[in-house]
Amino acid sequence: MKKIFTLIVSVFAASMFLTSCDPTDFGDINKDPNKPSTSFTTYFFTDACRYANRFAYTTATNAYDPWLQEWAGYLSESKNNQYGPLSTTSYYSCSSIYLNPLKNLHNIIEMNEDPEQKDQTYVAILGTSGNQIAAAKTLMSYYFMSISDINGPVIITDAFKGASEDNWTPKYDTQQEAYTILDNTLKEAYAQFDESGTLDGSADVLYGGDIKKWKKFNASLRMLLAIKLSDVDPNTGKTRFAAAYADGGMTDVADGLDFTYDDLNWNMMYYWCSPDYSSAGLNPVPNYFIVETMKELKDNRMFKYFDVECYKGKRDPEIFPRDQYSSFYGAPFGLVSNEAVSKWSDCVSSINYSMLGQSATVPIIPAARILLTEAEAAYRGWINADPKTLYEAGIKASFAWWGATGADAYVKSDAVAYNPDNGLEQIAIQRWIAGYLADGVQAWSDWRRLDIPKMPVGPGASNTGTTHYPYRLPFYDTDRDYNKENYQAAIATLQPNGKDDKDNRMWWDVAPNWEGVLTEAQCTPPAL
Repeated sequence: MKKIFTLIVSVFAASMFLTSCDPTDFGDINKDPNKPSTSFTTYFFTDACRYANRFAYTTATNAYDPWLQEWAGYLSESKNNQYGPLSTTSYYSCSSIYLNPLKNLHNIIEMNEDPEQKDQTYVAILGTSGNQIAAAKTLMSYYFMSISDINGPVIITDAFKGASEDNWTPKYDTQQEAYTILDNTLKEAYAQFDESGTLDGSADVLYGGDIKKWKKFNASLRMLLAIKLSDVDPNTGKTRFAAAYADGGMTDVADGLDFTYDDLNWNMMYYWCSPDYSSAGLNPVPNYFIVETMKELKDNRMFKYFDVECYKGKRDPEIFPRDQYSSFYGAPFGLVSNEAVSKWSDCVSSINYSMLGQSATVPIIPAARILLTEAEAAYRGWINADPKTLYEAGIKASFAWWGATGADAYVKSDAVAYNPDNGLEQIAIQRWIAGYLADGVQAWSDWRRLDIPKMPVGPGASNTGTTHYPYRLPFYDTDRDYNKENYQAAIATLQPNGKDDKDNRMWWDVAPNWEGVLTEAQCTPPAL
């Protein structure tokens, strides 16, 4: 993998190339007649948008390791115990994010801020300059937030100073500093959006050039940042959240950040799970806890989330009716052996086939997440709004995205109807359910911050001394080896003991975390 300092050098080198030369005359050196000789902002932006799905299942391209969905309690394993011990996924390397989308978005900003380039066709083609900069800053902030919510400290301030300031060992911003930087950056970007201007709809594969939706995405990101301050700095969180809420986040299903795969970017779940892919591992299956929770609540979304077939094939519809909650089973995550995992393979349900297509559309940040985050803010008294109304709106938005029926009756049912005495837990549970196969980083962050739902680890993990899901991922080795002084300063800020391991916590995760291990009964498959 690329070393972090090397990739940042590459970022700076590319940036210098774009800003220090005459962009209309590159000469004939290394000129490929089959490729354009100038770098169009449209290419940069489309490529940067294509990374939005990286924080849903896994952060690697087509690599089988769905840790984000596993650690959020959505997926388990049906063929082997590859990731259940929680020891296989041991670090996070953000090099590809810096090298590709962040570099491209930074280039867009620099090209639009350069008076000699901003009006050139290859720059202006993406749209109004202010909208280009605002959209680039907004998407960059999403990526930086996600990196920080995995590692903790993150390089933002020094990320693009290598060539211009001869800074090849960038310092890390603490997570507290990063959250302030990102909130300020997003506010600046929000003010730069111009609804009377343009953003090329074909290049913008996320929102089709809809500036109103970009503004809602921007405000929503600020809310996601602010809500995580609820325990560590509630006064600042309240102020930031209220400002973002006043600007207006996602309210309609169509406002959500969805991702549609295409021929250039196939669905990773297609590789992992689809029976149409001959080499499919068919290993990821629904987790025991998400299935059992939805059974208990009689949640019709489960008919859209899961299929009754086990990965081995069809089942008798008279024995396993598709419209009966009792037909669905989830497998526990983290059993002691491959043999223990395989015992579940005859009963565990599969992921709904609609999510496994090469060109499937998946939710990344659905409007339901934002509405339910607003419900939490209202519950805490951070905004002047009714938590019950937002709670029900969030649930209905989730039902609508999935095409599930019965939302009106569901929100009034005894198990789901909003109760202010238990409001925070209800909101958190519904946000967790609504986050299935969406942004795994944010769902994992909710669990770390609130300990809802209670998710004991499997005995395969506890046998190695682990009684909780990881609280973070360590930095990649090259961060330590090639930027040692700044790396050491960064990990020294981690709580509680300043070590670069999975047991230290995010800055915003200050409450004691719940721990537990699956019982023998939970590890035993039902007799069918």
